[in-house]
Amino acid sequence: MYFDALAIPTSAARLRGVSRCHSTLVETRMSDCPSFRDILVRREHIPGEVTPGPAAMGGVALARQRAPAHVFERGPTSDLVIVAQQNIASTSVEFDLGYGWREHFCPAAAAIYVIPAQADARWRLDGESQCVYLAMAQGQAYALLDELHVARPDERLWDLASRGFEEPVVHELLVRLWQEASCVGPNPLLGSSCRVAILHALARYSQASRRAAARTVPKLSRIALQRVLAAIHEMPPDGLSVEQLASVAGLSPFHFSRLFRNSVGCSPYRYYDKLRHERARELLASTALSIEAIARQLGFADASQLGRAFRRHAGCSPGAYRAQVGRQPTSGLSADRSA
Repeated sequence: MYFDALAIPTSAARLRGVSRCHSTLVETRMSDCPSFRDILVRREHIPGEVTPGPAAMGGVALARQRAPAHVFERGPTSDLVIVAQQNIASTSVEFDLGYGWREHFCPAAAAIYVIPAQADARWRLDGESQCVYLAMAQGQAYALLDELHVARPDERLWDLASRGFEEPVVHELLVRLWQEASCVGPNPLLGSSCRVAILHALARYSQASRRAAARTVPKLSRIALQRVLAAIHEMPPDGLSVEQLASVAGLSPFHFSRLFRNSVGCSPYRYYDKLRHERARELLASTALSIEAIARQLGFADASQLGRAFRRHAGCSPGAYRAQVGRQPTSGLSADRSA
């Protein structure tokens, strides 16, 4: 039977000692966040058709979502969420887990996406999709990963969350669990057994990925990357230098630039330049600020410099773009001199 894979030995020290303390501390920090099941109760805010699974499933919450192309602003929850992609017509799956939009799309049939607890998550898909969600309390996840001798489980989960990946065992377990629960009904033993098996498979995948990464290019740590991206997203009016960003990461400018490119896929300047263009489009479309004011806010010398940069990305002037989206500048401001 397909659930034979659940016969995985676990330590007798479950939820004792360090694991219990770790879990308690995490749960305390999580007290202000809604659970995944709380969000399902308000599922009128979730795009598409959402079907929650049965309640008594051994510490896991299940749901299936069928949706057209959409953007979903989920926000933080107290649960670790694992998503099994079933049918998808999208060619782009972008996530923002608190440090900017990044492409996470995995074209594999057994694609998995991980969303850590407390991640201020939102995502957008450009086509139809069907997914199965499994959620568990972060404290439970950490306790089980501690048993499996996974060092720094929070860092491992965030590593897994960096993009979608193919994991056939996790995908099969999650989809089969949904089918069994939706057809037969609540089964706490099955749900808790799957929770253990899925985390075991994710831990093995994470360890294998780390060994492979150690043989490839070095990257910024997750914490360093988050700090650097936060500094860039602040978009200081006086601009940024590579020396400032390297200082945030605690590295030399040369070493920082190399690791940033390995981590993000482009240089710090290209990332900053793309972000400024996205911010300019947002401000032009959603505010009545003059183009001069937008230029100053984004660190450009004047509206003319913004106009030249904007044309390079969009193929038109800021004024022409604003006219296309129908937003008029504030009366009396010389907004569109660069048009």
